[in-house]
Amino acid sequence: MTTQAKTNKAKAKADKPEAVKEPFENTAKASSDAMQDGFEQVVRTASEFGDHVKANAEALVDSLTIAGKGIEAINAEMSGLAKSSLEKGVATAQALADAKSLQDVVELQSDYAKTAMEAYLAGLTTLTSMSTSLLQNAAKPINDRVQASAQLVQGFR
Repeated sequence: MTTQAKTNKAKAKADKPEAVKEPFENTAKASSDAMQDGFEQVVRTASEFGDHVKANAEALVDSLTIAGKGIEAINAEMSGLAKSSLEKGVATAQALADAKSLQDVVELQSDYAKTAMEAYLAGLTTLTSMSTSLLQNAAKPINDRVQASAQLVQGFR
């Protein structure tokens, strides 16, 4: 073997470690970058999830607050209706006690039954309206969060 051939062979051996080393370094760097990107994505997703859970909890609190206030209003209305009914019943009982004839008793009783039924139906209509409004208002914050959750899930697809 000539000196030139030996020199070329020695150079080839010296270049081989660099040639082998470079793909490994490139692969290691690519893996490291991919892991870093993946970690950053996990952190962002966890943060978004935390924000989403917090917003859901706030919506639940808002919904329960609205429901509580609505129930208080309904209870106040029911108490008012009961008080009014009791007052009318007492007034009718006093009038019945003061009645001079059976005809007066029948008229008083008939008038009381009519007004009591009208008051009952009016109160029922009011309470139904209040209950419907309460359900719609209390459900709104939760419905909004359900829509936000659906959008969030769509974003992950």
